[in-house]
Amino acid sequence: MNRWLIVLGREYKTRVRKRAFIISTLLGPLLMVGVIAAIVFIGLSSTEMNSKVLIVDHNKILTYSMPGEGDILLPSCPECFPERRFLEYRFSSNALDTESFLESEFTAMVELDDGIMQSAKALLKYESAAPMKVQSAVKRDLGEAIERLRVKSESTLDYDTYKKLKVRIGLVTQNIVTEDRNVENKSAIGFVFSVFMFMFIMIYGMHVMRGVIEEKSNRIVEVVISVVKPEHLMGAKIVGIGLVGLTQIAVWSLLSWLLFLGFGVYAETSGMLIDLMGEQGSQVASTDFMTFIQSNEKLGVLLQVNWGMMLGWCAFFYLAGFALYASLFAAIGAAVEQESDAQYLLMPAMIPLMFSYVVNVFIIESPDSMLATFCSFFPFTSPITMMVKLSVGVPWWHVAISAIVLILTVLLMVKLAGKIYRTGILMYGKKPSLREMARWLMYKNS
Repeated sequence: MNRWLIVLGREYKTRVRKRAFIISTLLGPLLMVGVIAAIVFIGLSSTEMNSKVLIVDHNKILTYSMPGEGDILLPSCPECFPERRFLEYRFSSNALDTESFLESEFTAMVELDDGIMQSAKALLKYESAAPMKVQSAVKRDLGEAIERLRVKSESTLDYDTYKKLKVRIGLVTQNIVTEDRNVENKSAIGFVFSVFMFMFIMIYGMHVMRGVIEEKSNRIVEVVISVVKPEHLMGAKIVGIGLVGLTQIAVWSLLSWLLFLGFGVYAETSGMLIDLMGEQGSQVASTDFMTFIQSNEKLGVLLQVNWGMMLGWCAFFYLAGFALYASLFAAIGAAVEQESDAQYLLMPAMIPLMFSYVVNVFIIESPDSMLATFCSFFPFTSPITMMVKLSVGVPWWHVAISAIVLILTVLLMVKLAGKIYRTGILMYGKKPSLREMARWLMYKNS
């Protein structure tokens, strides 16, 4: 037992002390948060630019002209085109030609004609594409102006009455058994968990295979197995490298949470939240980060997820899933002498892992489907697909059955992989076939 722990400790310490591991562990969350922050900052900086839009109303559908003002027009509904910090409107009856537009101060030009009353479409011309926030504001303002004009043509209906009658329905989904809400958004969070699960199992599983191949090619393993049984050596290597991955997951989770809180403090003190809230934010003096998240329809789901449960089961399914696939990778590494020789053996082992990742794209759309249920019980896919099921809520007995089946499969695969490892680790100069490796499974322990 002491020798097994020594091998385990060596596998763990040699990897966590590597500069590459330390750098990737510390920089991983920083890069992820940095990318998200960069997207936010780019979005904010693009809307901080004052966009000036020229509305060309050839037939004066939404505008009227003042005497002596030439082709300068004013909107018939001034409140429909409010002046915003990032958007200004000007109105004219004549469009600018290309040269005049490029020389003007306008960033975009919208042309209206009689067809807009039926088609509800207008032509937007620009030199550089207008930010999405500006385009959304222009569409919303034009839509309200057209609505007012249509309502005005109805003699028995005024706009205020129409606005009271107008309703936009939103659906808040809820599972009738688990009483869980926002299934769609929560499944997206589960998908993110499954992506990281796939990534860690794949990366550290390959570490196991490369480590076995390196030790075999250097003949180091011949010395080690003189004091440690091959099966115990394989098990210590799998556990040691698995703990390295678990350490990185724990550090990433802690750093991500600290960076999330730090970003929240910065967003509160810098006034970024008011910019993110747009027009609604301009009506309040300040707000706190958690209130902003809770008030946001999509971000509010972050506060509804049971993070303790998700992280706990994530650790379990990572360790079990890693042990399952790492045992296969260790057996493959023991059967070959070079990493290039392992390619034809890797494909059968990786197909279930790749399938579970791909099928998750369909499972997030229907977490309660028959496919999702089957994949959450099937041990070679459950470590990945169960993350989506857990995020949206799943009966406890589903998780229990999935965990038990996975544990039993891990024990079986470790035992079978150990037989291949014991025979293949001392075999040189020959590339075994799948049929020959199957015969190794029949050998009895000596």
